[in-house]
Amino acid sequence: MSRTSELMKLPGVETAGLFSRKGFLEEFEGVMTVAEASEMANLCADVTMNVELQGRLLGRLADKPGWDGHGWITFGPEMAIIAIRDSACLVKAGHASFNQLIKTMTESAGR
Repeated sequence: MSRTSELMKLPGVETAGLFSRKGFLEEFEGVMTVAEASEMANLCADVTMNVELQGRLLGRLADKPGWDGHGWITFGPEMAIIAIRDSACLVKAGHASFNQLIKTMTESAGR
């Protein structure tokens, strides 16, 4: 079973996808169109690299390494996007367990 299929089984997940560091959509399942999922992949790659950069800068500023970014979440009143490594999920915020999603997404990334 694909990683996106596993993520789609989690409560509240509307769309799950994998993206490359260059922002290309690798695979996805869910309610989005291919164009929407491609835009989400591009957004997630950009934000992920930005969060990783901020973590490295914070480590240098604090003179304490170890601020490696592994993912991020942004949410509104109804929906949220969670990105961990190379995967992203669009979820119904009130129907999902962020802890469960983060754990499952981290494990599925194998890191």
